[in-house]
Amino acid sequence: MTAKEMSVWIVGIFFAMLAAEIVGGFHRPGRQSFKDWAFALTGLSFQTLVTPPLVALAVGFLLDRVLPASSGRLAGLSFWAVFPVWWVTEEFCHYWLHRWSHEWRWLWKLHRTHHSAAQLNVGVIFRYNVFWTFLLPQTWFGAVAVHLGLLDVFAASTLITFVVNVLTHTSYRWDLALRRLPGMTPAFNVLEKVITLPDTHHAHHGMGRQAYMTGNYAVTIFLFDMLLGTGRIPRARQERFGLPGRFDWKEELFWPVMTRSE
Repeated sequence: MTAKEMSVWIVGIFFAMLAAEIVGGFHRPGRQSFKDWAFALTGLSFQTLVTPPLVALAVGFLLDRVLPASSGRLAGLSFWAVFPVWWVTEEFCHYWLHRWSHEWRWLWKLHRTHHSAAQLNVGVIFRYNVFWTFLLPQTWFGAVAVHLGLLDVFAASTLITFVVNVLTHTSYRWDLALRRLPGMTPAFNVLEKVITLPDTHHAHHGMGRQAYMTGNYAVTIFLFDMLLGTGRIPRARQERFGLPGRFDWKEELFWPVMTRSE
């Protein structure tokens, strides 16, 4: 898959789910504010137009000096020999970044923007503090993969991560609907312990009795949470989403450059 084809798939999947949510009434006035849209568009702009080029320049500069002949060096390797190790390593790094962002106060201030939305939907995928986008392992792994000539590995890992993000952030609880179908419960009892589903990720964003914000950190490979003791499977809808209190929008988007007086 070329980078252009991957981009078409990503854009198509995102807008298809967004359209489905709009038709379902999840973005009607009163549920989705101007601030929510502004945050999502700001994060999207940085994550696609600002951060990747800067990270790519940094990676290319560093690798050219540390490993002068590294450009395109791994282009001839088999996709299946590289992809599983590359993708699992990338996902494991994101698990730890995500976990630390809930355990370390300064990192939480960069990450909490992603949690302050009162409604969970696909727009929250891009709801980020602009500096958080520079920490995402996917961006750095992607830049290294492109530099080394692993374009197919970059495309596959990016597409999988994005699709799972869309499916786990959407307002639709498709997993609960599928679980109720005849014969599907045993399969979901296994799947939910291996792959992140809306159930576990909605719990991570939720508030109330079924919520579990201090766990369920994995993007796609929920097995990490199960093995490391941070997984919880509620099998229920969340009462509400968001964070208690009010936050200054400038600090949410631009901390630590902009801070409110405390």
